[in-house]
Amino acid sequence: MIDIHNHLIPNIDDGSDSLELSRKLIKDAIDEGITDILITPHFMKHGPYDVRKEELIGLFENLKKETKDLDVNLYLGNELLIDRELDELLANEQICSLNDSRYVLIEFPFEHYRDEYDEYLYNVSLNYKIIIAHPERYQFVQKRHDFVDRWLSEGYLLQANSTSLLLLDTRRVIYDLIGKGKLSFIASDAHNEHRPVSLLEAYRLISRKFSEETAELLMEINPKRVIENRSIKKVPAVKKRLF
Repeated sequence: MIDIHNHLIPNIDDGSDSLELSRKLIKDAIDEGITDILITPHFMKHGPYDVRKEELIGLFENLKKETKDLDVNLYLGNELLIDRELDELLANEQICSLNDSRYVLIEFPFEHYRDEYDEYLYNVSLNYKIIIAHPERYQFVQKRHDFVDRWLSEGYLLQANSTSLLLLDTRRVIYDLIGKGKLSFIASDAHNEHRPVSLLEAYRLISRKFSEETAELLMEINPKRVIENRSIKKVPAVKKRLF
């Protein structure tokens, strides 16, 4: 399995607060069969987390050095809070795409969605392939699942969190998206020991509820294609099993 969304660089955002914790989270991930981890610290142009790419690379390389004894492949990206300047920041190499690929991971405020966000996304999409982080967590998607169609119609991709499968409201959204063939990835969005780099439980659940082929596409095949900067595979619509 491959994780493309987490916060494991210590003391840079609201994720890991120590090297020791980062090492533990990575070890636990390896133990459950995760082979590749793409680390995505928050970037908020007008928020508390605004470390730029040059400094971020240095912090990432230090983490790689401190974990070189662990059998895992580490890559770097960002989780980008929507902003009108994202396209310029990417063009000027101030922030990171996912493993220097054409894919970028973008999130929104949880409570509301402004129409101007569509323009910001479009400007980014002229040069990058957009992945929308955890749509199931946004209140406006929970109220109306087909809200995501405005993103899908533009060719954007959707990534759900494995931990969202533990909560009823967010699980309903994920099941609906998978059933209709609208989801492309599941990732951990790991932050700490309470939100670990864990995909195995989600893999087993999706295999039981839908199919193992679906779980493999969401947590292995498509994440690998992002890291390799290749086109992802469409995850076909599939009916949820009743038992």
